[in-house]
Amino acid sequence: MKVILRALGYFRPDHGKVGIIVCLLIGSVGLNLLKPWPMALIVDSILGQKPFPTWFPHAWSEWPKLQLLTALIVCFVSLHLIHAVMSALQNYLTIAVGLRGLQRVRDEVFGWLQRLSMRFHKGTDAGDLIFRAGNDACAFQSLLEQGVITTLSAVLNLVLMAGVMLTLNWQLSLFALAAVPVLMVTVRLFAKRMKTRGVIAQQAESKVYSLINQGIKALPLTQSYTREQETQRRFEDHTNRAQQRKMSQHGLEVFFWLAISVLLTSDTALLTWFGARQVLQNQLSLGELLVFLAYLGQMFDPLNQLSMVGATVSTASAGIKRVFEILDAPDEVKDAPNARPVQSAGKRRPRSSAARSAVAVEGNIGFDKVSFGYEPARNVLNNLTFQIRAGQSTAIIGPSGSGKSTLLNLLPRFIDPAQGSVLLEGVDLRQLRVRELRAQMALVLQEPIILPTTVAENISFGKANASLAEIEKAARSANAHEFISELRQQYRTPIGEGGASLSVGERQRINLARAFLKNAPILLMDEPTSALDVESESQVVQSLQALMRGRTTLMVAHRLSTIQCVDTILVLEDGAVSEFGSPEELLGRDSYYSRVAKGHVELNGALR
Repeated sequence: MKVILRALGYFRPDHGKVGIIVCLLIGSVGLNLLKPWPMALIVDSILGQKPFPTWFPHAWSEWPKLQLLTALIVCFVSLHLIHAVMSALQNYLTIAVGLRGLQRVRDEVFGWLQRLSMRFHKGTDAGDLIFRAGNDACAFQSLLEQGVITTLSAVLNLVLMAGVMLTLNWQLSLFALAAVPVLMVTVRLFAKRMKTRGVIAQQAESKVYSLINQGIKALPLTQSYTREQETQRRFEDHTNRAQQRKMSQHGLEVFFWLAISVLLTSDTALLTWFGARQVLQNQLSLGELLVFLAYLGQMFDPLNQLSMVGATVSTASAGIKRVFEILDAPDEVKDAPNARPVQSAGKRRPRSSAARSAVAVEGNIGFDKVSFGYEPARNVLNNLTFQIRAGQSTAIIGPSGSGKSTLLNLLPRFIDPAQGSVLLEGVDLRQLRVRELRAQMALVLQEPIILPTTVAENISFGKANASLAEIEKAARSANAHEFISELRQQYRTPIGEGGASLSVGERQRINLARAFLKNAPILLMDEPTSALDVESESQVVQSLQALMRGRTTLMVAHRLSTIQCVDTILVLEDGAVSEFGSPEELLGRDSYYSRVAKGHVELNGALR
């Protein structure tokens, strides 16, 4: 119940519209009760000889029968039309509120995924996250529309119809209402099983999304090793399993609805038989029987809705819980209660108390006995201790899996150390404001990230208010202006998904231009030239050297062309610092770097 109440909280901002929906719902139920009465009056008092009921307007009863018949037919049509319009408006508003709640859920999930640490994302399947944010989030909308509103409508209809039916004929009413407790017991028996099967089916469906995501990412590998058929067979195995799980879920639901239909049909048949006997015995008029049967048909519809609410809420609850699992994931990287401001060293500071405690970033970085592991029992980094001075450039090298990228991720606090401290200007990063800390760092990754927008917007991603002149200057610094000028719309050319096709080297130079424009004092690069050909590499290396000038730089690297232009080299082996010094110092020793540089170890294989 707590989960459902929490889920309904996403619709609280639209409480005014929900109030209108409830008013329309009550009006619609009232009109629904009146709909069969014009026809009953026609049968009993116009076609038959029964006097008009006491509540019928006395002036109308004096009209000629043909005129009165016309008036009642007009009332009959009007009631149906007004009810249809009111129901349509109520349904429209319900859908609108449901979609706004769904939007809020998806916005919050996306925002939370943006904040969660790398530890969370490395331990979670991306396809599963996509499924939860996309498909499972729709359960919130279903809960409101097919759960709450449907239940409210059904209960109002049942209560009011039961009241009117009891006043007409209590014996027939008992026949009609006898189905309710049996129906509730049936719902209770099926609900738990349907919920369990719903969860299993959603997990299987989520796995299909994950495989699609993996298949797209691994497409070059799959095609190059001609493993298309094996990959297809693996995917078909999972889709077949998902189909079986969904079939199991829906099969139980179909059997449930069949049981409900048999129950309701049996009750209808008994009610008709008993009511017809009372008409034959003059205990009930034909018009009253018609009203009773009309109510019975209308009553079975909300009963059927209530019977399906159990399955709907159970399935929705499963999806809602999967969404809340994301939203309840701990935010490992967040501001401390008294986090200190961060600003560039050259920035003029106002005289406020907060500004006096601000850390002025020059670029002095330190690691003090830092250890980290994505899993508690297995460390990736062990007891790292070293210092990098402001303006110094450092290449991080070492065998695959030695923790190079993990080390880099500690600086912008994508992750936090399990032990020890990462220091900036002698202050633990956990004591600094995260957003302001990251504003002091520019990041260039191995795989260039290009957004599906224009060249200018890609370059200015880290400085949204940049002028075109600033963007062009950054592009020139990154040796990107020349190829951008040849594009059809130059800096306004769409690139990325569905946009202009760029080579890997051109994409990387766009990324470097982005870093130039941000102009942060600290530069972090993760193998920025590893995917480039020789010609592109030479252009990018020139840009890198210009970008590194005057900035504290940490660069994961494996090519000598980039390693040799740094001040110091840090060698990681098995998650620990095995060497740290200038290229000249390390070449003079029997070191990992000297063996690589002198060709005793194959460069590309050893340093990746």
